[in-house]
Amino acid sequence: MRTVICHFFNEEYMLPWWLDHHRRVFDHGIMIDYNSTDASRDIIKQFCPDWEIHMTRNAYFDSANIDREVEDYERTCRSWRMALNVTEFLYGNFQQLDKVIAPTRHFIGNYVFVDPMNGPPPSYGRPLHEQATFGYYEDDSKAFRKLNLGLRASRSLHNFGQRYPERGGRHWYQSPTLDDLAIFYYGYSVLNEDGIARKLQIKTKMSPEEIATHGAEHPNTVTREKYLGNIDRYHRPRCRDLTETIAKFASYQGYGQLAPV
Repeated sequence: MRTVICHFFNEEYMLPWWLDHHRRVFDHGIMIDYNSTDASRDIIKQFCPDWEIHMTRNAYFDSANIDREVEDYERTCRSWRMALNVTEFLYGNFQQLDKVIAPTRHFIGNYVFVDPMNGPPPSYGRPLHEQATFGYYEDDSKAFRKLNLGLRASRSLHNFGQRYPERGGRHWYQSPTLDDLAIFYYGYSVLNEDGIARKLQIKTKMSPEEIATHGAEHPNTVTREKYLGNIDRYHRPRCRDLTETIAKFASYQGYGQLAPV
């Protein structure tokens, strides 16, 4: 049994890709709605009708409150569980987990994919991994301390209830422990107006206290200019074509050869 926990707010743009992929990966999903006003809930029911949808108990999209809510839902799960955002897609070899009985935790690293600025936006009906192949592996050991720049720290995949770090928003300052499981991060892959808008809307759900405490250091308080500037400065220069790597990870989920972009 594998369960994903995901919190969302007006994510109708990314959800069709995210759900279509993760119904291949997880047996069960717990989706936490931060009072969406778009078609997000309807899309979840369309793609994954058996998954749970819950309204958040939190007034704001603040990291500590999110973490505590996720922890409570995770305690209702059996076997493997993981918290992901709708820009994070889990790929790889899950068969190795089926024989594990003892309490175990793995830290999963990130491949970050970036819009190369030379093609059309991705289209529905094809997985994002077939359309976004320009990226890099996040191997910066200090990524946890640079989240304001959009660097990606590890996520935890575990088969027991746990408490998340006091800061970090379910990110862990730990090196990845498996090389055949990875997160494909697509937060920088869709930089049309819809993709940019979905990122910038998040700060409207943050509390005044969270904004005052973290200010410009919080990854969700960025302006449009800073968001795009950070991608140009810190992410795009690290990228290369990752088609072969993508094909290896995607094969575990039954995807075929990558079609031409």
